[in-house]
Parts: sequence; C-alpha cells; structure tokens
Amino acid sequence: MEPAGMVHALERIHKLLRPDGSLIDIHPSGDPPPIEVRVGSQVTCAGWLKETDDFIEYGQASAALSQAIECGWFTVEREGTFEFITHADSLAQLREYLAKEWKDAIIDESVAARAEELLNAPNRDKELTVRERIRIVRMRPVPPNPFTGDV
Repeated sequence: MEPAGMVHALERIHKLLRPDGSLIDIHPSGDPPPIEVRVGSQVTCAGWLKETDDFIEYGQASAALSQAIECGWFTVEREGTFEFITHADSLAQLREYLAKEWKDAIIDESVAARAEELLNAPNRDKELTVRERIRIVRMRPVPPNPFTGDV
C-alpha cells in the first residue's frame, strides 16, 4: 500500500474506533535482519537478509503512523520492540520457508556460502536463525472537538 493510502486507512480507522478503543500496530523495524548460525553455544552472524524492495514498506508504515499522530487522530499510549526469530536446521529449509512466507526475501550467495561453511561444523547441535526486530505501538484515538468536530 502506498503511504497516502496508509494515511487514508488510518484516518478511516480513527473514525471507526470507539473512543475507548485502541489501535495496535505491529510491523518490522525495517532494519535488515541478521542471519545467524548457532553451533553449540557459539553464535556467528553469517550476514543479513535482504528484500527486493529494501524494506521500504516498513518505513512507509512508520511514516504514516507519524503523520496520523501529527494530524491529531491518535495518541501513543505505549510502544516497544520485540524480536521475532525464525529457526531452520539447514539453508535449504530456510530458503523453503522464505519462498513460502517472505517472498521478497533475498539471501546473497556470499551469505549463503558463509552459513553453509558454519553449518558444516561436526557438532550436531546447530541451527540457522533470522532475527527480526519488530515494532509494536498501542494508540488511542483522539476524540473530535465537540464544538468544531475537528480532531
């Protein structure tokens, strides 16, 4: 969705929410997530996951939320971040997951080679992880001014 469409959607949500309602926004931070290889207790970064569109939609979502707050439609009640971790036993398994669930994800060949190199360790206790930083915000709608109808 384009930024103007996101802002329009937030305006509509503001009109539809009850005064005691909440809007919860959850989306990735837009920072490329690291691809890590854990062998035993040792964790090594093999590189970073990329997207075909360079994570642009996450920045657009953050900008749309900022604009909705500047317009006075919402006030931030609470915000934070958390990690969403994808685990895989092999590079093939990770690629299969990404092809199904994260269609615009790219693993550079140099990152893939580094991950395979690390996974070739003789230790049986090993895995690949993709560690995404996720942003979460809870907002309350700002009620319209009873005298003007403006927010």
